[in-house]
Amino acid sequence: MLTHTKRYRARIMEGTDMPVVKKAPEKKEKHDDIIVSDEVRSYTNDPYFVKKAEKVQEFLREHPISDHLKK
Repeated sequence: MLTHTKRYRARIMEGTDMPVVKKAPEKKEKHDDIIVSDEVRSYTNDPYFVKKAEKVQEFLREHPISDHLKK
């Protein structure tokens, strides 16, 4: 007895196409209760992000990016 996966692979090997199921995008609801504020906390001196930035800088010193990949 073939399992679903084996049947799927067998159909691919035979060249038969699997039916394609297209999903319609979900309708997004409007949210009127969103508040936009300019008073957002800055994370520039947060110890977690400072530590992450130091690790990234250390990694980039050890593994520099090739010039042809830079823009």
